[in-house]
Amino acid sequence: MRRFAYRALLPLVLGLGLVATATGCGIELDSAPDSAGASGAKAVYREPVSGVKQQAFRPTPRSVGVIRIAGQAQGSLTEDLIDAYGRQGTGVEFNVSSGNEQAAFDEFCSGDADIVDSARPISPAEFQDCQARGIQPVQFQVASDAAVLAIRNETDVGVDCLSFGEVRNIFRAGSPINSWSQVGYGHEITGDVAAPRMKVAGPDQDSNVFGFFGQYVLGDPEPTLSDFRSDYQAYPSDSGVRRAVVGSSRDYYNATQLDRSEQIYEDIISSIADARQAVADAKAEVAKGIRDGRTKAARQRDQRKLDAAEQNLTDLKNDVPGSIRFRNENRASVRNIEQLRGTMGLFRFSYYEAFEEELRPMEVSASDDFAEPECIFPSQSTITNATYPLSRQLLLTVNYRNIKDSDINDFLTTAVGEAQKLAEEAALVPLPDEVRDTEQTWLDGSSEPDIIFYSTPSSNGKASKGQGSSGNASGQ
Repeated sequence: MRRFAYRALLPLVLGLGLVATATGCGIELDSAPDSAGASGAKAVYREPVSGVKQQAFRPTPRSVGVIRIAGQAQGSLTEDLIDAYGRQGTGVEFNVSSGNEQAAFDEFCSGDADIVDSARPISPAEFQDCQARGIQPVQFQVASDAAVLAIRNETDVGVDCLSFGEVRNIFRAGSPINSWSQVGYGHEITGDVAAPRMKVAGPDQDSNVFGFFGQYVLGDPEPTLSDFRSDYQAYPSDSGVRRAVVGSSRDYYNATQLDRSEQIYEDIISSIADARQAVADAKAEVAKGIRDGRTKAARQRDQRKLDAAEQNLTDLKNDVPGSIRFRNENRASVRNIEQLRGTMGLFRFSYYEAFEEELRPMEVSASDDFAEPECIFPSQSTITNATYPLSRQLLLTVNYRNIKDSDINDFLTTAVGEAQKLAEEAALVPLPDEVRDTEQTWLDGSSEPDIIFYSTPSSNGKASKGQGSSGNASGQ
């Protein structure tokens, strides 16, 4: 859990004009693409004004028993956390204001909010604003989530890893990418004309992952289908997206029957030729019996053979339409599966995890440096610590000087304690026990929370950590 504050910065403060380093994750943020989302695309890094001393850190003035929460992140757990806290019979009143995250952090830094509900860390500019006003932000993680890009398992499209910039370029409106040969590290050298066509599928506008992806990857605070490429296949359910990527079980079964159906059709056609010859031979034998004056019993036997041969021919002819339908259905299924090749789906992590035997996820790199990609696989750990670039952390930000306020402390203690169960119910990635336990020690006072701050350019622009008790963050 140490370095929690660093990890929280990784996915959504990329390219804000500040170099930051995450120990152990291998990502240099100065080589990462600009974040396009509400994580601060409009926020500008503001250096401390020379010669102007910051205010001393202080509690946010507030009314005890009233907790002001600003913002409502996409897929937030806050309403559920408030309900869980209310079931304890407390008399605390919650004032929750909606609005985008930048506005929420502005309220918080201005002292007009006690807690920020966000799906991204505080940006450098917002943090500088808070520090300048004497507020020390501490961020509690309550859950995580991620968008996973996956193709059908055991499919080779020639690409294993995409850069963050490529992901944006693939999905954005007006995307020029129509082949897998146009993406992937090294594609400029090894362009493959046989690469499959690029096709994408994902949830419709009612999905949390649609909103999250549209906001933080495509850069629209309120994304709609018009923000996505024109051939984006939108489905109202995750299962619909999965079928668009991997096909139906019926198609896969039918595909396994293709050879058999081809053989059945060929056998029937061959048997019809043999049956026609058998009918001709039987007719000849009946005629010969009449010419030879065979006994009545012999002529009846010849006729029965002819009748059987003609019935067999009729039965075989009747089998032809069914065998053609069987063969054509299987051929169509094979075509359907082949058309799916290259289709990449946008999934929430929990759904991908439930069907990981059918889906092959793309690794994603935060860096657009094709010489040294930092490809990250989506997993519980890389999503929780936000090293996976398409992840997000659901956070509650509070002023360090107010953590010990009885109502705020009680609410956050309940939130951290209930978060795992509520995250599972909401199909989010729950906190690891280690993260939960560490955050609980922050609240019970047995350890000091991590406080992040952004150093000035004179200290090489590195992101640093200060302990809450030190009082020396950002120039103090």
